[in-house]
Amino acid sequence: MKARFAGQVAKEPSDPGAGEDAYRLAIEIGLAALSDGASESFDSKTWANRLVDGFVRDPALTADWLDRAVTDYRGHHDRGRMSWSRQAAFDRGSFATLLGVEQCVERETVDIVCVGDSLAVLLDGNERVASFPYERAAEFQRRPELFGTDGALNDFFNAPDFFIRHHRTWRYSDRERPVVLCMTDALGEWALRREEEGRPVWERLAGIARAADFEALVLDERRTKALRVDDTTLITLVLVERCERELPDARAI
Repeated sequence: MKARFAGQVAKEPSDPGAGEDAYRLAIEIGLAALSDGASESFDSKTWANRLVDGFVRDPALTADWLDRAVTDYRGHHDRGRMSWSRQAAFDRGSFATLLGVEQCVERETVDIVCVGDSLAVLLDGNERVASFPYERAAEFQRRPELFGTDGALNDFFNAPDFFIRHHRTWRYSDRERPVVLCMTDALGEWALRREEEGRPVWERLAGIARAADFEALVLDERRTKALRVDDTTLITLVLVERCERELPDARAI
């Protein structure tokens, strides 16, 4: 697996540090993670970072895994030194998506775990083969489940059907040019809608290799109101390049 591109455009491009998306790449061991922090919650940027850090350390999501992420997050804040209003916001919790990718070179598969409305898309060349958790743009209107820092709000994680609903395995052994795109919700909704309109953008997205090109695309589409103004992140993972099918390259970039 190689990362052809990974980058972000903040909701306010003049203040990129205020963005609430986070991502991590551990290409050498076939892992990537993306999280979109919910703007209406307390310090969701830190929570998003805890989730992606946790995934690339240990992609086997368990109750202990989530407890460690919550503990790490709470240890980052000193509630006793907060104002009463910030304490109330902190107690209500922080929320974020998690999209995790794990490649198994031996089986020629990629496992996708997704909580929330970030989107993974499997391409073969410029054609969409599959997407998860959504396949239609209208599905982004649903209220997604999110990981929260209040354990009582994560009951869905302990449900017996959690992995049935939030996990997919994609086999790419029969694909000539398999690529996985990982993107946050505004970009995912835009891309699926463009395909439904007969104007697919997969080739354009998969071909992005520079931050400047990604920023230009996002800002142009925002100006025409085609793309919702929100923190926007894209990761492009090349699973196998045609000339490398006998020995897939798993080096970090």
